[in-house]
Amino acid sequence: MRQETVENYLKNIYHLSADNKAIVGNFQLAEKLNIRPASVTEGLRKLHELKYVIYEKSYGTRLTTAGAKLALTIVRRHRIWETYLAKELGFGWDEVHEIAEELEHIKNDKLIGKLSKILGNPIYDPHGDPIPDEKGKFKKTNFISLAEAKPKAAYTITGVSDHSTTFLKYLERHRLLIGEQLRVENVEEFDQSLVITCNKREVLVSPKVAQNIIVEAV
Repeated sequence: MRQETVENYLKNIYHLSADNKAIVGNFQLAEKLNIRPASVTEGLRKLHELKYVIYEKSYGTRLTTAGAKLALTIVRRHRIWETYLAKELGFGWDEVHEIAEELEHIKNDKLIGKLSKILGNPIYDPHGDPIPDEKGKFKKTNFISLAEAKPKAAYTITGVSDHSTTFLKYLERHRLLIGEQLRVENVEEFDQSLVITCNKREVLVSPKVAQNIIVEAV
């Protein structure tokens, strides 16, 4: 198995496991990697042999300590590259993810360290995702999804969990950007849509959109 493939598996297992707190099923991983479930099964067996995952066909997959460590290294590389591309090279937040998917496989810790230093050792990437430090540790936060927000309360947008171009363009159109403050005016009883006020404008936010916007109480 190529190293790039190993890294892609481990990073996606990490994300699907809610930061290594849950078991990941084969079909979940196959859908995320966009490959056949049978191919995923074979890949997981190889990763099990490499001691990066614990895989049981009827149970699912979780990362070992070694697997989690490598996954966090890839996450760190990816998010630092995203930050560098946005802050230093002027790429939009809807452009950096795809480019960083390629750059994250450059295995050079000294390079990543220098990039981080140039950027002022950031703790969040352009999407508001936390960047682990060299030891794989994250800064503790009280972030929640907008879907969990309480009516009549004020929040600051701190990030997004969907990095797709279509979603980020949607947020730009409605000026729901990181750093903006909003107030939840009402939650529709019928489908849990949220009526919010942001930039002195009222916006109706669907449950799907709300689930993918990360906020912190003001």
